[in-house]
Amino acid sequence: MLITPLSGRMSLRNLPVATLAIILINCVVFFFFQSSDPKIYQDAKDYYLDSGLAALEVAAYEQYREFGSVVDPDAVGQDVPSTARLRDEIFSLMVAIQDDDEFMTRLQDDRIITPEMNIYASWREKRSSLEGLLGSTTVMRYGFRPADWSVKGVFGHIFLHGGFMHLLGNMVFLWLVGCILELAWGRMLFLCLYIAGGLFAAALFGTVYHASKIPLIGASGAIAALMGAYAVLYGNRRIKVFYWLGFSFNYTLVPGLVILALWIGNEAFQLLLGPESRIAYLAHIGGLGSGVLMGLVRRKIRGEDPEEVLEQGKDPGEKAVSLLDEALQRVEKLDTQRARVLLQQVLQIDPNNRTALTQMYHLDKIDPGSHEFHDRARRLLVHLADDRQAHRETLAVYQDYIQKAHGPRLPSSLLFSVSSYFAATGHLGEAERIMGYLLTRKPDLAKMPEGLLHIARACMKGGSKGKAKSYLQVICMRYPLSRECLVARRLLDDLDD
Repeated sequence: MLITPLSGRMSLRNLPVATLAIILINCVVFFFFQSSDPKIYQDAKDYYLDSGLAALEVAAYEQYREFGSVVDPDAVGQDVPSTARLRDEIFSLMVAIQDDDEFMTRLQDDRIITPEMNIYASWREKRSSLEGLLGSTTVMRYGFRPADWSVKGVFGHIFLHGGFMHLLGNMVFLWLVGCILELAWGRMLFLCLYIAGGLFAAALFGTVYHASKIPLIGASGAIAALMGAYAVLYGNRRIKVFYWLGFSFNYTLVPGLVILALWIGNEAFQLLLGPESRIAYLAHIGGLGSGVLMGLVRRKIRGEDPEEVLEQGKDPGEKAVSLLDEALQRVEKLDTQRARVLLQQVLQIDPNNRTALTQMYHLDKIDPGSHEFHDRARRLLVHLADDRQAHRETLAVYQDYIQKAHGPRLPSSLLFSVSSYFAATGHLGEAERIMGYLLTRKPDLAKMPEGLLHIARACMKGGSKGKAKSYLQVICMRYPLSRECLVARRLLDDLDD
């Protein structure tokens, strides 16, 4: 699946470099630096279970949960092999132990299994070996642990992820909002927003869970800040988005709040992947709140309208396409007033936009007596008559206009052009009707001999020699001094031969 926002400002010369760099760093860290972590975790789990350390600490934890801080040293000191229980049961208690910050703090401070206990030396050796194994992982070295925080953890956790789906979900939304925000905010301010979001996320998480030794990882907090700023600036702004689903691709216009809703849905999906991830959602709240705040501050200082930001530097052709897309959607919703305004904007940018001209013609024919209707028909027919491939569309528009108009008001010069166009594209009957109308109403027009000659040649091409002769004779009799008369005489001679 690929989803890409389309902005007129994005091009090969103006790529969202910072967004791409952040995505690249996250991917490099996950696929290279974190690649050894799963094996280390598995080794640590096996050691924890097989060494007897798990059974020992589970027994201590059960005592702790039952009696509080008072732990029976004799009960804990019993040699309970890991095979005495199902490994799944022990492992489920292991997860509960890791989530209990108070217990883990007391355990690691030697206040659960104390130096006075006979098993202390053996337990401490095994616990140190386990912590050494876990400490060698990238997550433990660079994740943010509130109980033992470090500068590298505060910054490093932004580029770490707990699994491929975690990484994929974050990078999709980083790309979606990053492209727009970087182009609108500038690279340096965008990077500051991203880093600050991660710092605020860690700050809120660390404040609430100050005793936690479980590392906070993931770019979600920083991306939450981007989502907050994005929602403030582009909440109701419709952004063009290209999507590819493997078997289908297209583009559509979606409000910024829809992207926010999709992100929240992704977060809910990540939550369902593992209940142990719930605690990190405070970090997301911290990032989201900071992004909203920074978005409001920037909007107040810069005073830029989101639409103006997106349109700045936009190629006129691309802007016309965007306006036309929205206009067509308005037409589908029967919002003709707004559609008309948008179509007029398109025609200001591209006066010969056929789709816009056609849509305006159909909107104006609601009032066929209006000046706008006749003017729109004229402009559309002038445009269509320049394209020999559009003859069927031209014929349909012309016939529709003649039927709807309360007295056609097309200029004679355009009627000549349309007649010649129809004659050349095989619609001889309509061409003859137009020429007959002109011959009756405007026989002295300078282009009349030329128009009759076009009809005569079309008749000859179609095999109607008798009809061709009639038109040629009219030219010779009524316009004997014209250049077309000389041509008509030669053609008559050829027909007589």
